Amino acid sequence: MVSVVSSAGARRTQPAGEERQMTIEKALPAKPVTRRTFVASVAALSLGGMRMSRAQTLEPLSVRVDFAPWGVHAALHLAQQKGWFKEAGLNIDLQDGTGTLNTINLVGAGRSDVGLVQLGPMAIGKSNGVPVKSFAGFLRKVDLAILVDAEKGPKDPKGLAGLKIVCFAGSTAAPFIDVFLKRLGFERGEGPNKVNFVMVSPTSMVSTYASGGADGFMSLKEFGEPLVMKTRPAHSFLAADYGIAYPSYGFMATEETISNKADALRRLNQTQIRAWTYIFADPAHIDEAAKAIIADRPNNQLDPDLLKAQITQCREFFDTPNTKGKPIGWQAPEDWKLAIASMTEAGLLKDALTPEGCFTNDLIGS
Repeated sequence: MVSVVSSAGARRTQPAGEERQMTIEKALPAKPVTRRTFVASVAALSLGGMRMSRAQTLEPLSVRVDFAPWGVHAALHLAQQKGWFKEAGLNIDLQDGTGTLNTINLVGAGRSDVGLVQLGPMAIGKSNGVPVKSFAGFLRKVDLAILVDAEKGPKDPKGLAGLKIVCFAGSTAAPFIDVFLKRLGFERGEGPNKVNFVMVSPTSMVSTYASGGADGFMSLKEFGEPLVMKTRPAHSFLAADYGIAYPSYGFMATEETISNKADALRRLNQTQIRAWTYIFADPAHIDEAAKAIIADRPNNQLDPDLLKAQITQCREFFDTPNTKGKPIGWQAPEDWKLAIASMTEAGLLKDALTPEGCFTNDLIGS
């Protein structure tokens, strides 16, 4: 069985052989036994044993996220800490990732059952032959942004002209740079009517901006703004405001896994719907979710204020006009049509895609 990252205690085991017989004898009544009471007692004990057995038989499922722990992982860690996965009959191996693209490829290769990733890049991978599909969408609105200094930076995107913006080549944002700039009326490059995008290493992107080595950086709003709030606060120009559309974070798996483990994936979705609903029901629950991440990853030296800010900002991206009133996780065919159009405009799709080829709502409640 796959190991679980959990704070739960050791497993209990069923007694066997003579020990089991002794257990049955102790459980039966000490008073004189009639045939009726004997049958009833054994039936009750058997039912209890079945319940215990079912509780102990947890279905293994590996879930790999995009990166090191941050706010978008809150529902997974909260469900782990509260025991909701076990209640759903799941033994979750929650794995940290090294990037959305890496997680997409590992899930596509069968190295992990499920990925929590940006679904727009998942579709790009699918068009290149990775056999994956989304079965739940949580942040259904695109969160891509150009972030600039909140105090001294431009208040209007026209002010981006001539500025230096950093990004990194392996980023899920990088493929959308040119189409984003085109929508803003710019080209990439140096000069008064261009925006100078400079590729740096993943580990130095934020520090380059925070230290004043760049005028801005390109990332996800709910990830980037909290990340620099204590060093050089930023505000965002959102791609969604300029006609770019594709879904952000959700679950994906191979079509084979979706078919063969449909019941387990449905129960996984139920835990996440429960967790996200709980998180946004009360500000105190956001604090609880941040603490759950820290409790699950005590060696990562995580900042609770940063996590709470990221979790809070995730709420902004849960709905699109096409998903309002629908359950958490449900995805709109109309949104996927817009996503395919945006990715086609950016020249990112090797093979043509259809909305139904990218996602399914079969594992989400109505």
